[in-house]
Amino acid sequence: MLTDDRVGPQMAGSALRAWELARVLIGAGHDVVLTGADGSAHPEGHGPEIIPKPRWRWAEAVIAPAWCLPPRAFLGNHLLVVDGITPLLAELDASPPSATVVRRRRTAASRLPLVAARADAILVGGDEQAAWWSNRLAGRPEVPLLHVPFGIPDADPSDEIGPVDGVPEGWSIVLWWGGVWPWLDLETLLAARARLGTARVSVVVPTAGRPGTAFAPFSTADLMAAAQRHGLRSPQVVALDRWVPYADRHRVLNRSAIVAVLHRPGAEADLSFRTRALDGLWAGVPLLLSEGGEVAAIAQRGEWGAVVPPGDVDLTSAAMDLLLGERSQSRCRASLDEQRDGWRWSVVAQPLVEALPRLPAAPRSGLGPAAIRAASVLARLSKESA
Repeated sequence: MLTDDRVGPQMAGSALRAWELARVLIGAGHDVVLTGADGSAHPEGHGPEIIPKPRWRWAEAVIAPAWCLPPRAFLGNHLLVVDGITPLLAELDASPPSATVVRRRRTAASRLPLVAARADAILVGGDEQAAWWSNRLAGRPEVPLLHVPFGIPDADPSDEIGPVDGVPEGWSIVLWWGGVWPWLDLETLLAARARLGTARVSVVVPTAGRPGTAFAPFSTADLMAAAQRHGLRSPQVVALDRWVPYADRHRVLNRSAIVAVLHRPGAEADLSFRTRALDGLWAGVPLLLSEGGEVAAIAQRGEWGAVVPPGDVDLTSAAMDLLLGERSQSRCRASLDEQRDGWRWSVVAQPLVEALPRLPAAPRSGLGPAAIRAASVLARLSKESA
């Protein structure tokens, strides 16, 4: 199993997904090794061996996101299971242009012809993703699309509650859980919080760099500048300036009244699977989400919280106020508790567990034409960006 994120006590979404899927496969009797980004180390708890380089000749199957597959992954006789849950191209299209964005988009787009020609199965997180990947696999309808969404740990979190520096005793926390990326919409949440005036409510936003890199897409200074634009100040808005270890995240979640993830409308929202929202399901914390994407639809059906139109400050503020009330908290937490078991990693990964032992190598044509198409995409995008 491969991931381009760093695996360790502190993990972002791609790394922890690889880690948890690997653990499920070990439990199903497979021998699994995991290669992560430089600096990866074994987190606490049972799990796969962490190795610095993939064992290509050893592996009978390789599981990895499309966007981090090296050329070597497309060679050999191993099964290639592509994890397609992250809509990277849509994320990059929603990002402000920069040399890094252009380079990453060029590399990602040039992977698609090779994936379409070589993949033996694709993991997807909903019908929109399945339709998107079906279009890329045109001509190979025999390649199965396995619905393996994000999951939650099989063990419930402990009841331990940790303090959040900067949040006074007795104040409620609306937790923006995850990074602040260009396709997400923290501004609407801050504007909605401003409508609540003197209410004892803190919006807590992580501002630490992603594990394995010093890069933070949204710094503490950025957050306080955004708060000031909306007439907010500490403790109405509080920066969480450290990356919470995977094993300790329940302490912050248990202190929170709402987990909020809002986005802007667009292709990224339609294809998204809001992974961090599932931590709210795991800890039983009501969700505040924007319409669009698989998780918002599931949350709305399951009464996990409130789902509001993107960018609607009035409805977001009203939903926040409602969710902070005792009756809504009780109702949503009961729904989350009732539905939690269906989202355990051991449950959501079952399509992969069941398919892997009998997954045939899908009929493949030679990689030559796909490599030519990949080179053509790379050349075209390089020319456009020159």
